[in-house]
Amino acid sequence: MITEENVEEFLAKYSPKQFLDATCIGSEFLDHRSKVIVANIYIERLMDFLIIKKSKNRKNLRKLKFFQKQRILHKLRILSDDLNHELKIINEIRNAFAHEIDPVGCKIPQLIKKSKFYDKTKLPKTDNTLLQSKTDGMIVGMVTGILMRHLVETLWKTDSKNKNNFNH
Repeated sequence: MITEENVEEFLAKYSPKQFLDATCIGSEFLDHRSKVIVANIYIERLMDFLIIKKSKNRKNLRKLKFFQKQRILHKLRILSDDLNHELKIINEIRNAFAHEIDPVGCKIPQLIKKSKFYDKTKLPKTDNTLLQSKTDGMIVGMVTGILMRHLVETLWKTDSKNKNNFNH
């Protein structure tokens, strides 16, 4: 069970930049599937910490599913409608990677196309499956990075004692 004391220790140990840098260590050794799953673990931990800091509804946090934690953060307005939408897609992609043998064949590309960022990116779209999967991977990485940075910035803003910021 994560406690408020755990969150305080975490905030004292890392600056936002140090935490984001730590999430990248060793990522060059992971494939796309593993990166999505590992990033989702970090995102869910940040969600836990934010619920502990911002919500009175924190008992039985371990029993809450990802989507329930997401709903709490959305109701608290920590997640905008757009970020909430993107987080749902990232979690669906994570679930496909974790539970399906060949999710890249058809499910992942369809999920990525649901992203509000998909049409906004100026990345070329192609019928070449291999090239398109690289483009899709960049889009997922970009969206994951945006979500992670937003959650990190929000979490560190909750910490009045610790003045760590992105400059340290």
